[in-house]
Amino acid sequence: MGNGGLVVQGGQIERARMGSMIESVCGKLRTSALGFGCGSVMGRVGRGASLRAMGEAWENGITLFDTARSYGFGEAEGVLGEFLRGKREGAVVATKYGMPVQRQSGVRRLAVGVVRSAFNVPGIRGLVRGKGARAAAAGEFSAAGLRESVETSLRELRTDYLDILFLHEATEAVLYDAEVMDALEGLLSSGKILRAGLYAGEDVIDRAMKLTPKPIGAAQFGADPFSALVAGFGIRNKLELMLIGNHPFGSEERMKRFKSVLAAASVDESVPGELREKLKGGEQIVLEALLGIGLKVAGLHALVFSMMRKDHLEANVRAVEKCRFSVAELKLIQGRLLGQG
Repeated sequence: MGNGGLVVQGGQIERARMGSMIESVCGKLRTSALGFGCGSVMGRVGRGASLRAMGEAWENGITLFDTARSYGFGEAEGVLGEFLRGKREGAVVATKYGMPVQRQSGVRRLAVGVVRSAFNVPGIRGLVRGKGARAAAAGEFSAAGLRESVETSLRELRTDYLDILFLHEATEAVLYDAEVMDALEGLLSSGKILRAGLYAGEDVIDRAMKLTPKPIGAAQFGADPFSALVAGFGIRNKLELMLIGNHPFGSEERMKRFKSVLAAASVDESVPGELREKLKGGEQIVLEALLGIGLKVAGLHALVFSMMRKDHLEANVRAVEKCRFSVAELKLIQGRLLGQG
């Protein structure tokens, strides 16, 4: 059942879900335009806080939940599966295979708890996050590993099927791996996965769009508003891939740069007066511009990121549901981001 949809119960028409999150449709797959990313679940954020955050997302109309076998030291899928009991039919579940699960020793588990506590101390959160930044490793794929990982994911998520399975940190080489592609075809035919995809850098997604590998029906990548390649994916999406952007906020440096572009446009007399006034609207306007460009201009079907804090979640939902920018205005902003304005 879609967000804010209507069902008939005992002759009465009632709201099926709270919230009015905008839906996105790609083929037969219907999902909320915002997705809840589970990268922090059972890592930076513990079970109780994760379940509460998932509940807030659900009540605000978010139906897309994105996880991976490797998230949370292999425990994130289990927490999501626990949350989705009684909700599975209304949810879109995406998970990933390809990155090994790093199991925790007793000492490491204790250390993770200390880090979780540190994130709640003012001034510490950004410091810890900054030190944790690193380049992603390449995924490792095999047909046997793929099938085994899917069976584990199904068990952990307490479901009979996965809406989307991504090859995690895919490289271009996997596009030429006939055994892995055949295994994906088999999983699709069996109904254990409804759509197969690549979770990869924008260069790999670009190559996949040119090669058109048959089993691939989705792509997830960094939603960098300054990337000309990402900006063109929607137009070039002849395969009708489901396009999901992640980490639209990126680094602090990227957000500072984004805000700088908006600030410059707000005082530029060559920019229409109505748009200049909108750009003076503060932090919420920044969110509306950033998310609006991804969803309304770049052609992404959904944006996925961690929304563990209720105030952040609600601000993101408002930015999507009540975006004050027209498509033409968002295109003008995008042009400036790409150095074209």
